[in-house]
Order: sequence, then C-alpha cells, then structure tokens
Amino acid sequence: MQDDLELERSLQEQPTEYKDGFGWKAVIGGLFVGFLIVPGDMFMDLVLGQGMAGVSRWVTLILFIEIAKRCRKEMTKQEIFILFAFSGAVLGQAGIEGSFIRMQYYVQSPAADMFEIADRIPIWVAPPPGSEAYALRSLLHRDWWPHLALMAITLLWGRFNFYSLGYAIFRITSDVERLPFPLAPIAAQGITALAESEKETWRWRCFTIGASIGLAFGVIYIGVPTLTKIVFDTRLEILPIPFKDLTKNTQKILPAVPLAIMTNLGQVFTGFVLPFWMIVGTFVSAILGQLLLNPILYKTGYLATWQPGMGYIDTKIANWLDFWFSFGIGTAFGCAVVGFWAAGSALYKSRKARQRDGKMVSILEAPKGRGDIPIPLALLFYVVSTTGTIILCHYLVPKFPIWILLLFGFIYTPLISYVSARLIGLTGHGTGFPFVKESTFILTGYKGVDIWNAPIPMGDMGRASQSFRECELTGTSFMSQFKAITLAIPLAVFVGVLFWSFIWKMGEIPSSAYPYAAEFWPQDAFQMCVWWTATTTGNDFFLEIVKPWRIFWGFIYVLIAYPVMVLFGLPQLFLWGTVRGLAGDPMDALPEFAAGIVGRYYFAKKFSTASWSQYTPILAAGFGCGMGLIGMTCIAVKLIASAITQLPY
Repeated sequence: MQDDLELERSLQEQPTEYKDGFGWKAVIGGLFVGFLIVPGDMFMDLVLGQGMAGVSRWVTLILFIEIAKRCRKEMTKQEIFILFAFSGAVLGQAGIEGSFIRMQYYVQSPAADMFEIADRIPIWVAPPPGSEAYALRSLLHRDWWPHLALMAITLLWGRFNFYSLGYAIFRITSDVERLPFPLAPIAAQGITALAESEKETWRWRCFTIGASIGLAFGVIYIGVPTLTKIVFDTRLEILPIPFKDLTKNTQKILPAVPLAIMTNLGQVFTGFVLPFWMIVGTFVSAILGQLLLNPILYKTGYLATWQPGMGYIDTKIANWLDFWFSFGIGTAFGCAVVGFWAAGSALYKSRKARQRDGKMVSILEAPKGRGDIPIPLALLFYVVSTTGTIILCHYLVPKFPIWILLLFGFIYTPLISYVSARLIGLTGHGTGFPFVKESTFILTGYKGVDIWNAPIPMGDMGRASQSFRECELTGTSFMSQFKAITLAIPLAVFVGVLFWSFIWKMGEIPSSAYPYAAEFWPQDAFQMCVWWTATTTGNDFFLEIVKPWRIFWGFIYVLIAYPVMVLFGLPQLFLWGTVRGLAGDPMDALPEFAAGIVGRYYFAKKFSTASWSQYTPILAAGFGCGMGLIGMTCIAVKLIASAITQLPY
C-alpha cells in the first residue's frame, strides 16, 4: 500500500525551487475578477446551480497572459498561480454573500410558514418578516448590518484557521505521510500548461483540446438558452438545464426511483479525473440503491411518502425523509469510524516503516524556501482564533453550554480535519463525522432557532491540505499565497454585497428568470426547516423521520464491508464510492462511470496509464476554461439587458 502511494506521488513533478508570485499583476487581476466576473458567477449560480469560480479563474489567467504577451512581458507560473488563487478567493468569498439572498427567501418561504419558525430567526441571521429591507430588496438596509458584521468576523477567523490548523495538517499528510493528493495536479498542471503556452508543449496541447470542447459545449448548453431569452423572451434549450427528468415516465416500472439524465458534460471530465474504483463504487450503489432497492422499499412500505406523479426533486425529498436520511447517517458514522481507524493504523505503519528504513521525517523540518511558518506559531494562531469564535458564539447564544463549544473547537475540529485531509490525500475527497453538531443541539435539550446559525467553532480544515499541495507543485512560496488571500477578503466582501444588491434589485429571487433557484431552493428551505424545528417546542417532525434501526443498518453496512474488502485485498475506494453514490445524485453516476470505463480501457491503453493520468487534469482545466469563455460572454449580455429594462425610457 505504501509503495503504491509513493509511486502515484512520484508521477507528480516535484519543484526544485520556490518563488514569490505576489505583485501588482495579482492585485489588478483581483480587481478585474471582482468587478467584471463576480456578477456573472452570481448569475450562473442562480441559473445553473453552479458558480463559475472554477472556470472563471482560467478565463482570467488566459486574458492576463495574452495581455502580458502584447506588452512583451512574461508571467512566471508562480505569478500565474497567485493570480489563480487570488481570483478564486475573490469569487469564493463573494459568493458567500449569497447567504443574504438565500436567507431572505428562507425567512419568507412557505416552509418557514408551515413550520412556524419565520419569526423566531434572530436579527443577526436575517431581518424579521415584514422588514422594509425585503420590500426595498436592499442588502444595504440597516436591518442587514448585524448579518454583515457577523459574516465579516467569521470570514476573518476562517482564514486564520485555514492558515493555522489547515497548514499543520498539510505538514503531516504531505510532508510526513507523503500522500499523493490525486486532484491537486489539476490546477498545478493547468497552470504549468499556460506558463509554457509559447513553447507548444504537450500540456498546452491538452489544455487547448479541452478548451475547444468546452467552447463548443458552452455554446449549446449556456449560450443558446441565455441569448434566446434575451432576444426573443423565450428560452430555447437544446439540452435541458440542469437535467432531463424521467421520473414520471418510468414510475410504473420503477416506482419511487428518482431518474434523470445529467446534461452537463463536465461530469464526464470529472469521471476522467476521479479514481476508477471510486467511480465504479458510485455507479454500483446508484444502480443498486436507487434503481433496485427503492422499488422494493416502496412495495414493503418503507417509502410511504412517495406518490405517483412526483418528479425527480419531490421523489428525492420523499425518499430522503422515509429512509435515506437515517441510512445516510449510519453510513456516514461508519465511514468516520473506519476513517479514524484507517488513518491511525496507516500513520502507525508509515512511522514504523520510516524508522526501520532510517527515513524518519520530523514534522518540524520543512523544505527550504517554501515559505513555511513554525508549527508552534501556526497552532497558536488556531488557539487564538478558536477562542475568539467561542467568545462570540457564547455572546450570541449565552444559554448554550460553553463546554460543548470548547470540545468542538479544540477536540473535534482537529481530529476530523486530519481524517478528512488524509482521505483527500488518498482519494481527492474528504469525509466528516456526520450530524455531530445537529445531534448535539438536539440532545442538549436546547430550545431555539438561533443556535443553528451561531458561529459554532467547528469545521473541517482538511481541504486546506490540498490547497497547500497545489501551491507546492507550482513552486510557489506559501507566504505569497497568504498575502494574496488576505487582500482578497475585504475586496470580496465589498463586491459581493454590491452586486448581490444589484441583482436582487432587478427582480425577485428565486423566480422563473433563475431556473435552478426556482427548482431547488424550495427543497433546500424545506430540509433546513426540518433541522431547525428539532430544537423548537410543539413540533416533533424531526424526531419522526429519524429511524434508529435504519441508522444502525447503514452503520453495519460500512463496518462489515470494510474488513471484507481488506481481507480479500479488494480496492477500498470501491467502498467509499458506494457511500458517495448512496448520498449523492444518482444522475451523476452514469456519465462518470462511462468516462471512467473509456479512460481506463481505451485512452490509458492508447497513451499509457502514466501519460493518461497526467493528461486528464489538464483536459478538465481546459474544458472549464472553454465553458467559462462562453458563459461570461452570455452573462455580460444578460446583465446589460436586464439593467437596461429597468430604465423608464
């Protein structure tokens, strides 16, 4: 097992030196993203349910590289990566301000009225029903100021945790355990391809192939519906967005089965990149769990909520309430237990092997020039930021036990972050111990809705380890990334509030103008209200949908399947894939599986396994860039047209 990990990591090109990539190019790029791309990203999130934070960064990189060429300047891959990180931080943080828009809908949603909790939501979460802020559709209204202040504070403390605990865990999983982080090369290889674009290397050829596919598909998937709506006031969809619902057509043969066809080609490129056995496990669980098991559960009375005539979304909600919610809790608990066991045993074996071979690595030693900070200083930052979060949370919800906040901040978060980082290092996807926060709120007997939106000092910093690995693979100093991200936060908050206010002023959200929001936000509001009512009096709906025996079945499934796979030497990624398939959307499984089969049994044989594993991340990055070019063009036209229609002349 350790040899396989070392081989996979060795296929990734390791840097020999590290340089600072932060400068005026990154600052100008951040301003460009903030004022020109952020509004398009917001629009895409409302229309398609997926922002353009990933694809827009590639658009920005290509634009700035071309400008640099015209000015006879050259951008190093370190400068390109910092621009990539800076623009991504601005897009990601600005999107968080969308919580304003979601909360205004949640407070006024039919679900909040049905569960009778709309007037119990505290003012630092959202203005109360009937507030003037809703009538004016203004995020700059004073009723939103408490929410804005809390959001800014939590953003700042979140960055501290990222660069303290997240960094320390990266040192363990990457420097000591030498985990491969299979998805980290997507950004690193794409950036290297752009830096070598003038040299016509194989990276650049792969990137342009992916970008060409993205451009062609983007015209069909994004361009035609958006532009026809603007010109003819009628959407013409060549491919239905976000999926083609077949549930009603197959309900007589497959009752209670949420069946749909995913129309986004991006899932195919995801299937090229993800580990093969994880994809197989996802596909098998989606077929067995959804297509075969759901009809049996329906006929035996376990799926009592589903009724003929329900569509994909309604069927998923009904099945989620009756069975998969409880079963998913059990499988997630099982994954967490197995994850802790696997991480602990692997760390022990790795340590023993290095002691035996004389290759023991100290966590305090770091490569020279990488921009590392002392581990004790990083942990001190984490202690300070977590303590501040606990103080703020106790101030907002003084009746909640403070000892639980201390347990979350200093015990749970470090443990779960390490387990998640280790799984990300192995598979590209992390995990967590599910519903710990929710279960704690319920079991303490606390009454009130406020605790669900309080800044609880718990989280998963495991994702930070992959971010640091991406930075390392491009030979970029960690300190230059830190400077870029720190500057990106205030810029993101400003442009986020500004443009979400502008979009909300143009019309109600959600509405028919935003298909994804209109389709999925009611489902999100319903699920949110289910959780919130678990700590209110006079409503036992939550307790009715929690089925202990179904939780037990899910837990036992993982605990039995894991040792069986270890005993027979089967790929453990298959197990994680089955859990992922049961918890995710079944419509995603088919395109990923098809891509995995084609990649493994055709392209890998044609180009060799090692070469294909290097090509796929760059193809995926290029595809995202091509989609982004088309999307940004259409979004710019849409926003201009929407703004003009508001004028009285």
